[in-house]
Amino acid sequence: MNGRKRAAVKASTSIVHVPNQEALVLPCRILQLPRRTIYEILSRLPIKTLFQCRSVCKRFLCFISDPEFAKLQLSKSQVCILIKTLPLQNASKRLQLAHVEANGSTFEVSKLNFTPKSNLPTIDISHMNACNGLLCLVGSEKDYNIYVCNPILGEFITIQPPYKDRQRGSFWGLGYSAMMNQYKVLQSYYPAMESNNRYAMAEIYTIGTGTWRSIGSAPIDTVALPFNAFLNGALHWFPCTPNGSEFIHTFDFDSEKFGTLPPPDHFRETDKKFTNYSRIGVLGGCLFMIYFTNSTRFDIWVMKDYGVKESWIKQFVIENLYPKQGSWDFYEPMVVLNNGEILMLFNNDAVVCYNQKRKNLRGTKFFRTRSQFDATAFTPSLVSLNNVAKGEQISRMQGTKDYDKLCTEEFQDCADCGALLVNPSCSFPAFGVPYGAVTYHMYGLYQSWSCSSEIVSDPVEYVKKTVIEEI
Repeated sequence: MNGRKRAAVKASTSIVHVPNQEALVLPCRILQLPRRTIYEILSRLPIKTLFQCRSVCKRFLCFISDPEFAKLQLSKSQVCILIKTLPLQNASKRLQLAHVEANGSTFEVSKLNFTPKSNLPTIDISHMNACNGLLCLVGSEKDYNIYVCNPILGEFITIQPPYKDRQRGSFWGLGYSAMMNQYKVLQSYYPAMESNNRYAMAEIYTIGTGTWRSIGSAPIDTVALPFNAFLNGALHWFPCTPNGSEFIHTFDFDSEKFGTLPPPDHFRETDKKFTNYSRIGVLGGCLFMIYFTNSTRFDIWVMKDYGVKESWIKQFVIENLYPKQGSWDFYEPMVVLNNGEILMLFNNDAVVCYNQKRKNLRGTKFFRTRSQFDATAFTPSLVSLNNVAKGEQISRMQGTKDYDKLCTEEFQDCADCGALLVNPSCSFPAFGVPYGAVTYHMYGLYQSWSCSSEIVSDPVEYVKKTVIEEI
């Protein structure tokens, strides 16, 4: 055997032969690391890149499909903005998800569209909220079902109301009990009664049990959950009532009880009548509450130690607002960016950005909608309903079954050869067909540009550049 042939035989163990393409040398050194270290590395990657890594080989697919990895990835995933347009028009038949990062004076935005045929179980959505990587959708008046889904994976379960001859109340929401490691859906309703003395009742649906349980009376006030309502195992909201009420209402999913939290000391009883103009929510892992001093300024108070009244501090002062003669605008803080700027929902029809150093507001072009919209905080995750809703019927959106079949049957295993083998017959878009299209945009004050996303053929090199230096 001559030297040229011996060299060819030696190289065959580490080179992937792709028809009509140049040979690729794809080292697999990352698989020599401990599993926990691999999980730590992969969990820091964007959700889009994780799906690219699923398409590499069976071992990567096994890693990323592991419930332990899904839990770790969820703990590191960033809060995104999920919007639904109002009223229910053609544009509202899809939800738009955006992750925003600051890059100096510009923003880097990745977007993902969730559509009914690929990600969502229903066309008409009246309400939505999210918790721990899962999304809860309430159907329109014609559809009384509640849907809990992971739009990233295209999985959902359908929760039917126990009775159809009664009126649904104004309160509902998805939450998570860390004590029981269970997701729960809360809703209020009005029992069918002949008398005019109506009272609201509350019931709980524990995902995985398939049954509703009554837990007693519920608040009768109209409830509108804030952008990010879930913290410390509880939902938080302001009751919408003109006569005033307690400042902050809560529902704890561990104890399954309603409660209240105290406001800062300087809040007066008369301030309760203006809670329609104020907002609460979660910002930077803490409960916050905004207090208007006048129509052009408000303060953001933050509860540093949850449940402790003395821990309220005035952390932000938002000035130079857009004043309207004879009316007040609605502002709701959503996300504090890494450069200190604050993204806020403005009058439910725009997302604005407040610069703390310059003390001014500026508009953004993240969402191009023609009407008002609802927004909720959603954390993209790989939490599978197969591990959450055991025993319940789990449905899959169109196309996801074919994708999973290709992943398990067509991908070659790299365990024996020591190389990352990508089957040339499997050609996937950057995020997989069932999961929608992802586009990246860089937004400045007046201009925007888009950059293409590349398939990650070598996750090792990608991880070296983006992740390993952080560990």
